[in-house]
Amino acid sequence: MNQAGTSLYTMPMDEKMRIQLPLNLMKRIPRKPKQYKQPYSNGCHQLLTTSNSKNMKFTYITLSLFLLIGTSCEKVIDIDLKDASPELVIEAVIYKGENDFTVKVSRTAPYFDNTPTEKIDNAKVSLKFEGETLDIPNVGRGEYITFLNAKVNTAFLLEVEVDGKSYSATTDLIEKVAIDSVYYEYQEAFGPREAGYTVFVQFTDPAATNFYRLTHSLNGVYQNGNNDLQVMEDSKINGNKTHFPIRGKIFEVGDKIDVQFIHFDEASYDYFNSLADIINTGGGPNGGSAAPGNPLSNWSNNALGYFSAYSYDTASIIIVE
Repeated sequence: MNQAGTSLYTMPMDEKMRIQLPLNLMKRIPRKPKQYKQPYSNGCHQLLTTSNSKNMKFTYITLSLFLLIGTSCEKVIDIDLKDASPELVIEAVIYKGENDFTVKVSRTAPYFDNTPTEKIDNAKVSLKFEGETLDIPNVGRGEYITFLNAKVNTAFLLEVEVDGKSYSATTDLIEKVAIDSVYYEYQEAFGPREAGYTVFVQFTDPAATNFYRLTHSLNGVYQNGNNDLQVMEDSKINGNKTHFPIRGKIFEVGDKIDVQFIHFDEASYDYFNSLADIINTGGGPNGGSAAPGNPLSNWSNNALGYFSAYSYDTASIIIVE
């Protein structure tokens, strides 16, 4: 169940975005016996002259952009978007036990541009742990792969050098937290929620600060949609027996669900929690951005991405009536 996720990184484009703004901007003038209208100026400014029987009074109304009389006046406004250089993105996950260890190195593309992400194949990548240094070869497509037997309670340092610039990140592989049980409950339809089965993962949280991620496969297919990114921290349940539902999913009779309950460090939690916030708000962390922001990174030298280590327990269940 070692699944490659989808990265989410953006960069403003170096050009002007043209926005056409129709303005229905009008100021009301009290009705007088006569009005003499002068022609519009090039900037859509309007001059109104008003007269009475004895004295001629002139009222000048100048609008900074437009005055609309009967028809729309539109103007194209150029907005300069801030320029930003492409950023390096490094993504890597160590899994407990014997596995291929993959490091992905790339550069960001502008958010409003359709240019594909640049894959970096000329980096120097090395992994350091327990006094050893492991050089990781490039296999193309911006990927660097080697075989690794990762053991718990090990600290790892990953170093990447690109074009003479060095980047580093650390992570700890900690012991898994065992799944006590997996069970399901039938729930009636409520509001927009359809009737069906909810699956729960039950476990005993160790009496320390812990961070978790819950993933699952449905009938053999790994679920990696926007609603499937689920991370948790234990500040409210510390040291207690508890359970987590697989959120946002309704299961049916005959479905087979395989769950993977990941235990990882705080930096890994921060990355995926900020990524979930981006997905849920449609903006940057804590929302408020027209273009998505970038998840929090544990890389030095302002590189984007994450370096994480997973230990996990797995369990499966089939829904029956």
